[in-house]
Amino acid sequence: MATPLAAGCRALRDALRVAVAAPNSRLRTLADEWSLAACGGEAEFAEAMAQTIAYGLWTARLGHPDAVPEVAGACARLGETPGPLLRALRAAAEHRAEIGMALGELEATIAGLDEASLAALREGEGAYFYEEFLAAYDGRLRREAGAYYTPKEVVHAQIVAVRELLARELAAPLGFAAPEVVTIDPACGTGVYPLAIVADALRGARETGGDVAACASRLGANLVAHEVLAGPFAAAHARLTRALRVAGARLPAAGVRVRLRDTLARAEGEDVEAGRIRVCIGNPPYDRRELSESDRGGWIRHGDPERGERPLLADFLPDAAVGKHAKNLYNAYVYFWRWALWWSCEQEGPGVVCLITPSSYLRGPGFAAMRRRLRAVLDALWIVDLGGDALGPRRSANVFKNIRTPVCIAVGVRRAEGDRSRPAEVWYTRLADGDSREQKLRTLGALQSLQELEWARAPKGWDAPFVPGASGDYGDWPRLVDLFPWQHAGAQWKRTWPIAETPELLERRWRALLRADDRAAAFRETEAWTIARPGVDLLDGSPLPALASLPAEAPVPRVARIAWRSLDRRFCLADGRLGDRLRPALWRTHGPSQVYLTTMLSSGLSRGPAVTACAEVPDLHHFRGSFGDKGVIPLWRDRAATQANVTRGVLNVLRDMFSRTVTAQELFAYVYGCLGHPGYVESLREELAEPGPRVPLTRDEELFTRCAEVGAELLGLHTFRVRLIDGAARCVAPARAMPERFSYADEVLTVGEGSFAPVSAAVWNYEVSGLKIVPSWLAGRMLQRRGRTSSPLDALRPEAWSEALTADLLELLWVVERSLALSRAQAEIFGQIVGGEMVSASELPAPSAEERAEPRRRCEPSSR
Repeated sequence: MATPLAAGCRALRDALRVAVAAPNSRLRTLADEWSLAACGGEAEFAEAMAQTIAYGLWTARLGHPDAVPEVAGACARLGETPGPLLRALRAAAEHRAEIGMALGELEATIAGLDEASLAALREGEGAYFYEEFLAAYDGRLRREAGAYYTPKEVVHAQIVAVRELLARELAAPLGFAAPEVVTIDPACGTGVYPLAIVADALRGARETGGDVAACASRLGANLVAHEVLAGPFAAAHARLTRALRVAGARLPAAGVRVRLRDTLARAEGEDVEAGRIRVCIGNPPYDRRELSESDRGGWIRHGDPERGERPLLADFLPDAAVGKHAKNLYNAYVYFWRWALWWSCEQEGPGVVCLITPSSYLRGPGFAAMRRRLRAVLDALWIVDLGGDALGPRRSANVFKNIRTPVCIAVGVRRAEGDRSRPAEVWYTRLADGDSREQKLRTLGALQSLQELEWARAPKGWDAPFVPGASGDYGDWPRLVDLFPWQHAGAQWKRTWPIAETPELLERRWRALLRADDRAAAFRETEAWTIARPGVDLLDGSPLPALASLPAEAPVPRVARIAWRSLDRRFCLADGRLGDRLRPALWRTHGPSQVYLTTMLSSGLSRGPAVTACAEVPDLHHFRGSFGDKGVIPLWRDRAATQANVTRGVLNVLRDMFSRTVTAQELFAYVYGCLGHPGYVESLREELAEPGPRVPLTRDEELFTRCAEVGAELLGLHTFRVRLIDGAARCVAPARAMPERFSYADEVLTVGEGSFAPVSAAVWNYEVSGLKIVPSWLAGRMLQRRGRTSSPLDALRPEAWSEALTADLLELLWVVERSLALSRAQAEIFGQIVGGEMVSASELPAPSAEERAEPRRRCEPSSR
């Protein structure tokens, strides 16, 4: 149904564009005057007019199935609902001569809509149909506007939470219907929240014997809604007007307070009387904004320099120490959070704010200042974490359809009088990750009080996460990044052809690049990196000529091993001209003794070890194949392995505690023994919701030594510096031709014509936070490599399956076999460590800013 309606609407839009551009057009005059075009010019007028007419005709058909769906009749039927919807239909009828053909086709389309489908929508007046329509009409517009409907169960839960806080905390037992309560939805869409608030308040009035008409009149005066898209704005205005009039409301002379406006623009003429209780509730749009965009975020992001008004977003921006995460704040949902907090809780009098948004601000390091501001402004905050991550390691069902970003409901209260010297209390609960979408919605839809949920107190620190994971013993453990203070992002080529399974393949691709008719296309240029740009040597920083200037027979650049994915090594062209972000600091400090841990520091961990190790410079996505961050932790800060990447003084604490020398290598191995097995994540699942693992540092020397010994063995295996010569798996039948596919069943791994057995299910399923190690390794070595390609050079593939590949696959299987065997010992030792006495983070020295910074190009050795 949405598809034909969208097609008819686009045709009408195009007709309106032509009409307003014509000389002596009466519609042009209307476009200059009509308030629906307030957000832009003629093109915006045509867009707004077409959507509003289409929505008006559709709702008229929905409400009057036996009537002929044409504008004149729709005007008559909507005569009791003044507002933009009626104005648009009247304008269409008056100026029909200029758009008659397209308008007639739209009317015919709506007349032909399937009655059965219409009947299914009537119960809710098609409240959620607009999302489907807009997706068919203009998917880009829907994404930019964030037009995704909110399930009624979510709206119900938010209304219940706010109503309860109004009564319990702010002495307003009538809730939204209280005369002192002013409520705003800053991005109302077709009016789902305002309509649900009206229904809830009127139901309460009926149940208590109150004056329903008076209740509706108060809501008409005190409910405010903003919407930036003309179509849903007109629909919201009409639907709210109708709902209040049916209840007997006396509406303000100017009508219901639904406004067509950008909430994030500077507020003008919408003051709320002093002493009123302000409530902001809704589901604002969200999408990542580029830092370079100067026209997004409006007054919240940019302030008003001419009036000397600073941007309110500045209160949410991180300090320099975490400035690398600032990009995460440039998101529409963060802008709306800042506006909502300012409007509801930073004015005179009490307030409540209740939003459902992405949940990244609960834990992310870049959101510390945002959390600080919320704690400073509010007196109490309740978080209902709904999960919903479809991409990260901690996957769960989302309450929104077609949304893969985890979300949460937050409801905060600011009392009239409060102690602002102490941070607000923050309470947290999470719906079970194992629950389906339907189960989560049932839980929310049945909610009658916040007290029905099981709450845990979040940490009290001003900048602390809004989750309780870092409380108790776990919160006292030192953070991994405080033991090893320098972390770096892995190498990122932004193209895949400079990485291959063999050095010979890299040479073939290099020759093909230099002989290509279109060298730029073969290279795969990006905005930041082109073949005309000179480079520098990754090791010594010496200049290198631009690729465009090289002759066809130029020598092949340095070929080096790279740690591509966990337990997956490949070869690369280690040339600074071939990658956008190759991280020269990692290459300068790489040497024969260097070893790296990789993990996720800004998002959660899932099944498998919390860290993995490698001996080659790691790729950005080494740990789990996606969502790479600054999660590479080198052991050494220099190529000669004379400067350990250990916080100064930590080894001295261990030396004094154990009465013996503890080396940086031993501490590194101890950490790998603790964190490099699945038992760590399994036992700390809730705690690890806060990104960035912590290390249980035992005071028991025997336990420390045992853990370091098993960690050292595991490091040797995972870096392939200790070669296994035997394992259970065998090559039963050799693969000769380059295989096109692989499969696994009954402990037999089939690779093309070859087969390997026995391969246990545990080996086949061994994973690192969602990255299945053996399938991932094989997928990259098929005739047609899986995943994205970056240039025609990727089509050059190995010509045959070699004995070396067979040997590498067997070694991988044996390494996983042994890792699984060691994980049982690791889990036992780990349990003894956490059950005993441990060193708290406060007993260890804190890293300095210099230790956290990447090493300078020339470093002098220093003792630790």
